[in-house]
Amino acid sequence: MRFLTVDHGAWLTRIGLKARARMYTIGNPLIARTMLEHDIAAGLNVPVRLMIYEDAASWTTRLAYDLPSSLMSGLQNEKVNSAAKNLDAKLIALAVHATGAAA
Repeated sequence: MRFLTVDHGAWLTRIGLKARARMYTIGNPLIARTMLEHDIAAGLNVPVRLMIYEDAASWTTRLAYDLPSSLMSGLQNEKVNSAAKNLDAKLIALAVHATGAAA
């Protein structure tokens, strides 16, 4: 599910920068539940965010994201960490599918 789209390029033009970049907040509520049921603070980073942007130096399109397990590690909750690692694998698979690049 796409929850939110932020067009960074649109607002960056207001401060004199030209960029093609969008951030998407995406996720599956059933997967988010596997973390939120153990610690509601996991909601700070679930659903996940990813960014698609044009690298002006190389004229290539990039996909960037943080691994959920790295973001959740601060909660120090093994059940959340385990669920976040499962989500890592799903996010990596999505990135590989979308870009055709190896993980």
